Amino acid sequence: MSAVPPQKLTTFWAFEKDAEEAVTFYTSVFEDSEVLHTIRARADEPGWSEGTLQHAVFSLGGRQFMCINIPPAGARGHDHAPWDTYRFSGATATYVQCSSDSEFDRLFAALSEKGEVVMPVGSYGFSAKFALVEDRFGISWRLNLSAPTSADR
Repeated sequence: MSAVPPQKLTTFWAFEKDAEEAVTFYTSVFEDSEVLHTIRARADEPGWSEGTLQHAVFSLGGRQFMCINIPPAGARGHDHAPWDTYRFSGATATYVQCSSDSEFDRLFAALSEKGEVVMPVGSYGFSAKFALVEDRFGISWRLNLSAPTSADR
C-alpha cells in the first residue's frame, strides 16, 4: 500500500486485541469508508502472532482514523506506555451528523448491536433525533439528525 497523506488531526484508537474486527465493522457501517494502510506482525516478531493487525489507517465517511492493537507482553513497544490502564471513555465520543432518518436508524441499529444505549433515541430539545451509544468495542458515538431547515423542505 502506498503512503497515506496525514490529516492535521486524526482520531487514534488503541484496542486491546480486536482492532481488525473493529476496522472491518466500521468500514462496513459507514459510507465512503475504506482501509487505507495496514501494518501486520511478521512471523518472527516477539509477542505477536504472524499476520495480526498492529496498526491501521482507515477512513469513515471520508475522514481518516488510525488505530492499533495494544502491543502484547514481550512485543516491542509494550513497555512504552501503561497500556493495561488504557480504556475508552464515554467522555470522548465520535459525533455523527446524519443526513436522513434512514441513515440515523441504520447507524443506531448497527452501533448499538452488542453495545450499550447510553441515551436512547429522542429529541432532547436540541435536535430532531439524537442518541448516544457505546458500541461493542467500547467506542462512544453521538448520532444526530438535525431538524430540517426551510431549505431542506
